[in-house]
Amino acid sequence: MTTGLARASVRARPASFAGVFSVLVLSATVVVASVAMLRTASGVRQPALREELATMGAGFTVVTCYLSVFVIAQVMALAVAQRAREHAVLRAVGASPWQIRRAVAAEALLTAVPALPVGYVLGRLLAAGWRDGMAAHGLLPDQVPLVVGLPPLLAAGGVLVVTSQLGGLLAAHRAARARPADALGDAAGARRGLSVVDVLRGVVALLALGGGAALTALTAAGPRAEVGERLPLVLLAHLVAVGCAGPLLARVTARLSVRPVRLVTAPRALGGGAATELAGAQIRARARRLSSAVTPVALVVAFSLVKLAALAEAAEPSWIDLFATALYAVFAALAAANTLVMLSAERGAEVALLRAVGAGAGQVVRTRLAEAAIVTAAGFGAGAAVAVAVTLPLGDAAGASPGALPATTWAGTGAAVLALALAATLAPLPRQLRRAATP
Repeated sequence: MTTGLARASVRARPASFAGVFSVLVLSATVVVASVAMLRTASGVRQPALREELATMGAGFTVVTCYLSVFVIAQVMALAVAQRAREHAVLRAVGASPWQIRRAVAAEALLTAVPALPVGYVLGRLLAAGWRDGMAAHGLLPDQVPLVVGLPPLLAAGGVLVVTSQLGGLLAAHRAARARPADALGDAAGARRGLSVVDVLRGVVALLALGGGAALTALTAAGPRAEVGERLPLVLLAHLVAVGCAGPLLARVTARLSVRPVRLVTAPRALGGGAATELAGAQIRARARRLSSAVTPVALVVAFSLVKLAALAEAAEPSWIDLFATALYAVFAALAAANTLVMLSAERGAEVALLRAVGAGAGQVVRTRLAEAAIVTAAGFGAGAAVAVAVTLPLGDAAGASPGALPATTWAGTGAAVLALALAATLAPLPRQLRRAATP
């Protein structure tokens, strides 16, 4: 029963699972490429170079696995939240919380299985480009062949199964608590107050923040040569705190943005100030879901700023540094864009309702623009805070001082994040407006 229910859910909501599928493919691609480079390093005869390449491949693999767990958990939580009423209906007809959890886990597994071969093929292509780039820059002997084989496939398969099931488990907790009465209305989306999950997220965020501070102090007190190697781990510890505090960050940013929203959304569509009040209410109500996009945006900003600071201080930036910066920035950017598209795509009924009560297309667009700006502000602020918190105490030793970045770099990073958020948020809107206009 559970597997059949999961298959029916995947077929009925292809848009939601397409977002999960794309993130799983992205994770498998990077894992396959990283493990392939780790295997390729074994073919290098020079011990020092072999050890350096092995360390690099292992580092890429560890960071990618972390990003995969966190991003997939966020995307799975969003995909499950979009089916809150469906789960309430299942509870109303007698499904137990355990059956809901099993169904969500099966949905995650059904999405991960087809993502593996696609990610493997793309990972081989990425590994080939990675190997060729290193050879072209003298970082790898030309005669060393690229080694892929089955281990990268098995590693990616393990990562996808573990991350999808972990993400599904985290996402299924709220779904299993759905009340049958929620099937009759929007009660699921209107709940207020702190839940057990909210409290746990807060505790984990505080623990991660404390762990990040402790790891920063230990790294600063340790050998200077090891600072650069530990810097990504320090970043990740702080980003765990950002991810767990995502809903709070989104809510606070939404509240602070109410007045700017009123300036952006013209009070014409519904008469007087009703349209602006509606826009502000929508943004506050959707703060939890908007938080799903805050974490990957913060990842983009934090990794980019730290890496760009290191590149700015380096006399001659290496190809590996440039490649790592681009790889992780693209990974996090695609995850953020995917999440924003999922958030926007689910709101066709909302657009139709607004248009039915007299809202103009321009007012709907301006509301979405305001939401994209809120995600950008929260994500950029959190990412920049993490970058500064890490590089201020460790910057001199790691060669990544935030003071090395000119104002144009900060502004350019913010503008790039805003452009990404705007493009992803507005992508589904033209189709939704056309459907709403169809009688």
